[in-house]
Amino acid sequence: MYSIGLLAAISMSLGMMFKILHWPGGDALLIYGMIGFVFLYLPLLMVNYYKLSINSALTEKLRLILGFASAITICTATAFKALHITGADLLLIIGTLLFSFGFLPFMFFNLYKKSIS
Repeated sequence: MYSIGLLAAISMSLGMMFKILHWPGGDALLIYGMIGFVFLYLPLLMVNYYKLSINSALTEKLRLILGFASAITICTATAFKALHITGADLLLIIGTLLFSFGFLPFMFFNLYKKSIS
């Protein structure tokens, strides 16, 4: 899992550098890195964290699911924006709304509960 994350991160950073410098292969490196990160590494990481929180409360599980869903959506929107693919604006709005009104309330509620006890 971590080697997939490392390879995806290296591919994304090299792809962005190639794209900025207008070198050939930048688009391919960037898109393969984003695909590896969004569709391989993040779901594997989510399953790993979900297994660790299997005995946790429902709010903890929802926070985890909404956090990863917003991360996947925002990363996909970023890739679409960098490659000038249509639909990037809508994905970015959906990901930001998921993060702002889905993940953040659960996170701050959890922090509030911990501060009381």
